[in-house]
Amino acid sequence: MKFSTTQLVSLLVLLPGLALAQGSTAAKAPMKPLAASAPAGFSREKVSDICTTAPRSEWLTQDEMKLLAEHRGYRIKTFKVARGDCYEVYGFDREGRIVEAYFNPATSRLVRQNIAK
Repeated sequence: MKFSTTQLVSLLVLLPGLALAQGSTAAKAPMKPLAASAPAGFSREKVSDICTTAPRSEWLTQDEMKLLAEHRGYRIKTFKVARGDCYEVYGFDREGRIVEAYFNPATSRLVRQNIAK
């Protein structure tokens, strides 16, 4: 059975709650809505997703971000500013898979990554 990236993220978010619901001895905490417990950054449903609110004067330069991405194992084919607040890389990851990755331009943190199937 194949899962999409969105389905895998949803499963990872639900797993701790499922363990509690199936009778673990830990105290039962109220379940949070998915939106509140989803990873920070992106969702495919919202257009208003942002990587950073930092002013451009605090961003890493594009050349610095390219070097950091390459150091992390990305082979960059295309690099651009996405939606005005993310650095976006199209290319290949360390394992040679086709990837689209979004980085916070102020911290260089990977926000989201889509891997082609």
